[in-house]
Amino acid sequence: MRKIRIKGFTLAEVLITLAIIGVVAALAIPSVISNSQQMEYKTGLRKAVSVLNSAIAMGKAIDGESPYDNANLFGYMYRHMSVLRTTSRAELDYYIIYPGDGSPWRNTAFYTTDGMKFEFRRGRTQADFPLYENPSVSVCTLAESGDFNQYGGESPGGSCGGCGSYGLNNNPDGTTKPPCLIMVDVNGDRGPNPANAHCLEAECSSPYKFSTPDGSRLTDMFTIMITDKEAIPYGTAAQKAMYGGRK
Repeated sequence: MRKIRIKGFTLAEVLITLAIIGVVAALAIPSVISNSQQMEYKTGLRKAVSVLNSAIAMGKAIDGESPYDNANLFGYMYRHMSVLRTTSRAELDYYIIYPGDGSPWRNTAFYTTDGMKFEFRRGRTQADFPLYENPSVSVCTLAESGDFNQYGGESPGGSCGGCGSYGLNNNPDGTTKPPCLIMVDVNGDRGPNPANAHCLEAECSSPYKFSTPDGSRLTDMFTIMITDKEAIPYGTAAQKAMYGGRK
């Protein structure tokens, strides 16, 4: 009877194979993780826009008010969203430096139960708003505070006097107010924004990290425009994240 001899691998061959697998994994895994994060940010933005539009629809159906009718956008959205907590001074949670003069961003925000943070600018002009790409079109960034609302005391969001349509010069609705802008962090206080979630001093502060202007590299923070009718992603990065690659 003829014996069949089975040749095994030598130790050197096994080590070389493992080394090759390790190199391939080292090159591929970061890309896989990055792509996964990018998809997470896109999904989060779509969910945020959907949640805001649901709140607007409920405001119209239950209260008979659109964002155009209600001067307090913070309270308008808050009323019909599952809010976990609010803050009227975001710099008390973490210190974000304003790039222009080194002062802190005194934003207001509310956190929803699904882990998102909706942030309202306060104390700056519209030109300072992140990803504000068209200075020729007027917008409201809720830059001033001082309203009083039904939730007790000063309105954290300030007042735009209501949110109108985009492109007032050719607006078929005849609105006379500009649209409003807010920011959403789709994963709350988890990175990459804010990068300094436990920093309360200027010495350890860091600026927000925003998506690249062309939308080729996304972060977890986007700008959303609120009009008299709906919430829509604003800016090239947000538009690509929302609609890019979808039929």
